Amino acid sequence: MMKLYFSAGSCSASCHIAIEETGMSYQPMKVDFDKPDATLAEMERLNPLGAAPVMVSSDGRTLTQNIAILEHIADSNPASKLLAAPGTWERLETMSWTSFVASDLHKAFLPLFMGKSMASTEAAQGEIAEFAKKDIAKLLTYVDGKLANRDYLMGKIFTIADSYLFVVVGWCKWVGVTTEPYSNLNAFMTRTYQRPAVQKALKMQGLLN
Repeated sequence: MMKLYFSAGSCSASCHIAIEETGMSYQPMKVDFDKPDATLAEMERLNPLGAAPVMVSSDGRTLTQNIAILEHIADSNPASKLLAAPGTWERLETMSWTSFVASDLHKAFLPLFMGKSMASTEAAQGEIAEFAKKDIAKLLTYVDGKLANRDYLMGKIFTIADSYLFVVVGWCKWVGVTTEPYSNLNAFMTRTYQRPAVQKALKMQGLLN
């Protein structure tokens, strides 16, 4: 049986949601970096970089990196429609959105999570945080505009890009970034939160509220 190593609330939660969307059988392996145990040690053995997600296939092969795992989950379960068929424009658009979340939006949050590691003074840390928040606001404004008259990034169909977007935008409440100006994005977040697979994944992660 496939295993998925994930950390609650981290980007790996997008893979957890995607798996639940497919209904496939898997073994959830929750790791807590604040409470080292055998599960965390095993994940770090599988991925020496010590980052989640890590997927172990049913035949024992290991895969890391969010986008790769999301794509594998979707392609292993085409009936879920989490990703269009190879060679289609819809697939390219979905992967473009998934890459945007990973390379632009996800990355923009890092200074807010790692400010103390990036600068030694409170003044410098504050400047870094302000820069990051302005960058995030610009990206959220872009996404909000694209979600106008759409349920999800690709229209009516929920995809791996939506799973990733939902998780990353959810970080806003942890770092003091308001989403109040973004009505389309807020509607997307509510709609996604209400999906049964999302509810199930969040409950397993202890994040359902």
